[in-house]
Amino acid sequence: MKLINKISRYFLLSSMLVFIVVSVGLYFVIENAITEETDEQLSNISQKAIQELKNGNAVDFSPFIEIISDDQAAGTNAFKDILIKSSGEDDDEPFRQLTSFVNVKGKNYKIIARISLIEKEDMFFSILTVALTAFLLFISVLYFTNKTVSKNILKDFYDTLRKLESFSLKSDDELQLINSKFEEFRQLNKSVLFLAKSAKNEYRSLKEFSEEMNHEIQTPIAVIKSKLEILLQSSNLDENNLSLLDSAIRSLSKFERINKSILLLNKLEKKDLFESTEINLTEEIREVMSDFTDSIVSKNLSINIALKPGVVVNANQALASILISNLVSNAIKHNIQNGTIRIDLRETELIISNSGQIPKSNTEKFFTRFYKESASVESVGLGLTIVKKICDLYGMGITNNYSDNLHNVILKFNKHV
Repeated sequence: MKLINKISRYFLLSSMLVFIVVSVGLYFVIENAITEETDEQLSNISQKAIQELKNGNAVDFSPFIEIISDDQAAGTNAFKDILIKSSGEDDDEPFRQLTSFVNVKGKNYKIIARISLIEKEDMFFSILTVALTAFLLFISVLYFTNKTVSKNILKDFYDTLRKLESFSLKSDDELQLINSKFEEFRQLNKSVLFLAKSAKNEYRSLKEFSEEMNHEIQTPIAVIKSKLEILLQSSNLDENNLSLLDSAIRSLSKFERINKSILLLNKLEKKDLFESTEINLTEEIREVMSDFTDSIVSKNLSINIALKPGVVVNANQALASILISNLVSNAIKHNIQNGTIRIDLRETELIISNSGQIPKSNTEKFFTRFYKESASVESVGLGLTIVKKICDLYGMGITNNYSDNLHNVILKFNKHV
């Protein structure tokens, strides 16, 4: 949840609570005020009725004024709410009633004064509705004002957040943050800039060390490998020594492949290092397949190829060749004896399928560096990682799944990447 929405939600909840409390309080205040006003009017009416009695005038205006002469009439004045059935209507009508007792010229009288509450209730609900509507409108205006103000205040924060989302350790561009007018955001940006600069420096140092190390390793590898190959051709070695030398050369060759793959992975972080051109993917696949003829024959693999002619993409020639070669090599290397390989090239999709063992884990892990399910000596666990890096470089989508006893690598691309 966004911070501004969180703040707005808390404000809205607290406003609703205040609205409920104010509504209840306002209800009782207005009701009490109307009741006091009604009781005052009833007292005035009762006093006027008494005055009329003292003047000897008859007073009877039912149901609003009733005067009962009763020698036994006595008691204290009392207010209460009653319901009286109106003539011609089925519903009872609410009244406020004052019962008072008075002695006029030696006679006891019970005076009942009443006021209809229908108009009072209408007035009460009108006042309450207007007051609550005004209060609700006030809260709504305050809510949207608060949200707008909060959004404006947090603008610097969101600006920093957007720039962090686009920040990359691989980019040469330094992180640039605005100088906020708020002290808290200035301190935040200062800390972020310090961390970004430190991370970039450490990344560059590590990258330079890795590249220099890999380059430096290449020379001794080549020297050791050449000397071992010369030694392997010697006639003074017995079968056991030849086997050991052969094993050492194969291990050194694997080490050489790993080193070259790591170098390539480091370079793949920058698209500018690779010049792009239009590549006929159909012909590229045909050329790559011809390079693997011996491997296909040695495993007696059945090949089914369906290539749409003239499929063109924009990419680096060498990287496109590496991508296809790694996919085909992977399909052969992890295949079974007498297995099958299917290659289907469409307008914007390449599917390479091969028979093989049921995967032991999620097939998407195959793109992870040095991940291997087989114990094959030939595999260094970087082939599909390089493929994924090349795909990312050109915005291609790639997935790996296992269905119908086949491993399927699906490559999606645009005609002009």
